[in-house]
Amino acid sequence: MNGLMSFGFGQPWWLLLLPALVWWFRRLGENGPAAAITHSSSGLLARVGRKPSGGSPGRLLRALLVAALALFIIALARPRVPQGEQDDPDTGIEIVLAVDVSGSMDAQDFPLGTKKITRREALLKAISEFVDGRGHDRIGMIGFAGNTYLLSPMTTDGNWIKEVYKLVVLKASTAVGDGLLASVRMLEESQAPSKVVILVTDGFNNAGSNPLDAAEYARKKGVRVYVLVIMNTIHIQTTNLEKNPLAQVATKTGGQYFQAGNTEALIQIYQQIDRMEKRPFEQNKNMLYDELFLWALVPGAFLLLLRQIAAHTFWMRLP
Repeated sequence: MNGLMSFGFGQPWWLLLLPALVWWFRRLGENGPAAAITHSSSGLLARVGRKPSGGSPGRLLRALLVAALALFIIALARPRVPQGEQDDPDTGIEIVLAVDVSGSMDAQDFPLGTKKITRREALLKAISEFVDGRGHDRIGMIGFAGNTYLLSPMTTDGNWIKEVYKLVVLKASTAVGDGLLASVRMLEESQAPSKVVILVTDGFNNAGSNPLDAAEYARKKGVRVYVLVIMNTIHIQTTNLEKNPLAQVATKTGGQYFQAGNTEALIQIYQQIDRMEKRPFEQNKNMLYDELFLWALVPGAFLLLLRQIAAHTFWMRLP
């Protein structure tokens, strides 16, 4: 019953042809031309052209034609019932997580309560909470060590992001600049209202491109970069940050620079970035429909075929 109440047409203007079709059918019945042929004897033709008891074949054939055309018009009008609404996947922002996959990320020196876990495990906890709260955003992941690795294309599947990072095999070296360049290239063709890279490393650039050159490229492409450095608490820098190359990367692109010395701080930084990158927007919806045009198209084709068969077999007649 609910389906019948919500029944409608996708292109209802086609239905305007139905009154014209009825008018045409009535005009054919009233003003149809009288046909005749020349033949030496009319006796045989009289028997062939005898009117059947069920009514005039000509009128019945016209009725079949009009019914088929009416069904075709209804099919063109796209009868349908709604299935429900689906979120438009293009309304969020796009974020690339650029993560350090160098061997030092497996150092088990990051406090979590009374125990210590690896830096990668701590980062995974922070990333997991972050992606779980970004259901309307598309998120990708780039890994960098001596080379860069596409860990995940842009996706709204946060579970995939979390699982793929668990499976990464750590490598040697830390090419921060190359990781940033690869992340920006993932975003440069995007039409999203906001494009963000969150770059996490536990060291300084020691291979590949200069991070400041990569930052300039990001700035030109309209990509904001947040830089998060994982380090032992005793190494956290509180002065002269303007001379720190990675802090300059964040400043140049309109982002911010962070340092984390334990798991709780790491999670809090991601929470802060999450709050800063909340964009108020009206969530667009795409309505999904069950299209019913075949329920009109197939019977219409059947009636048209029946008319052709009848006109050349059991309803064939001579005027």
